[in-house]
Parts: sequence; C-alpha cells; structure tokens
Amino acid sequence: MFSSKVMVIYRIIALLILSMPTAINIYSNGDIVSSIIYVPLITLGFSAIAIFLDGKLESLLNRSLILTRFTVPIANMYLKITNDIGISKSVI
Repeated sequence: MFSSKVMVIYRIIALLILSMPTAINIYSNGDIVSSIIYVPLITLGFSAIAIFLDGKLESLLNRSLILTRFTVPIANMYLKITNDIGISKSVI
C-alpha cells in the first residue's frame, strides 16, 4: 500500500519533469533547432534518469517489504549454534 503510493507519486513527479523541456520550448517560442534537436535530447536524458531511478526505488521498496516479513526462528538458531560448538544433544 505504502510502496504503491510512493511509486505513483514518483511517477507523477517524473512525468512533470519530463514534460518541462517541451513546455519551456513552447513558452519561449524556441527555434527549429531547439525543437528538433535539443528538446528531444534533453527529454531522452531525463527519461533515462527517471527509468534508472524508478528501478532503484522499486527495488528499494520491494527489499524493505521482504525484510519486514523475514523473521529468524530463535529455536533453530540455538540448535545450529550448539551443533557448531560440538555439544551433543544428550548434554542439552
């Protein structure tokens, strides 16, 4: 629930950032060179950064979900420690 809300908010912010070069070009009445070359290249660069950050954020959120579900059974830990030391079960 929390991770999906964070992802939606991130993607909305990324969409706004990706649309900024086009909006600035329209607002400033950019020439043909900026319309054909600069705006698509800047948008492509922003897209690559957004895709990279999206993957990192998603893996971070999924990792935190996995780590919160993981619990270490204490009884099995005790048995493993006693077996590593070499204590037989008859002593315990």
